[in-house]
Amino acid sequence: MNKRQYSNTGKSVSEIGFGAWQLGNSQDWEAMAEPAAIELVHEALERGMNFFDTAPNYGLGTSEELLGKALDGKRSSAIINTKFGHAADGQTNYNADQIIRSVEGSLQRLQSDYVDSVLIHNPPFEMLDGKYGHYEELEKLKAAGKILTYGVSVDSVPEMLEVIKHTNIGVMEVMFNIFYQETAEAFKLAQENNIALIIKVPLDSGWLSGKYNSQSTFRESAAAGHRILSASVQPFWSRSGSLPMKRQR
Repeated sequence: MNKRQYSNTGKSVSEIGFGAWQLGNSQDWEAMAEPAAIELVHEALERGMNFFDTAPNYGLGTSEELLGKALDGKRSSAIINTKFGHAADGQTNYNADQIIRSVEGSLQRLQSDYVDSVLIHNPPFEMLDGKYGHYEELEKLKAAGKILTYGVSVDSVPEMLEVIKHTNIGVMEVMFNIFYQETAEAFKLAQENNIALIIKVPLDSGWLSGKYNSQSTFRESAAAGHRILSASVQPFWSRSGSLPMKRQR
């Protein structure tokens, strides 16, 4: 597995990382039993992945809890990124005075005394430049050794440029895949500022995973009227043994 430097942390991360949104998340994904979730994390480590991306709201805290259990005794082998803004109770709160409390909750669920990075999770544009004190709170956590670096998760070039222009973040998560490539316009500038890039939704939530083909069939959802994959097609990770991914640049 190829590795890259992870911002200014002094650590190296695998180019392919593990997106943990699906762990324990029955709201957005097919339900996964705890043993299967832990096995999946262990398989990722065995395949050379050491980067794990999670958030308090993934599975309403369950993603972080399962990741903590899976990495028990293996914490030094992993680089963990979590987020702030969408809480484990399902609420959204971007107030800067909630950052320390949020991270403390994540540390408890992850069974760790630190996380490698924390991102402000898709905040409103007006918060990106730091005028509301978010980065000062994150600096306090960094000084206390509870995080190694911090940044934001955003989706557009204007957001990326706003953060790069006004802050000294170390990491940024951005959307990028074959279908959505706008953010590539700011990749070079981010690199010049020593900002590590986490690529989110690289497989477009499964559409680019290889599990769909000309024989795939769909049916109407009775609840919402939207099109969903028929039950005859198995989840990608269980069918092929491949893993959910985040891509490092």
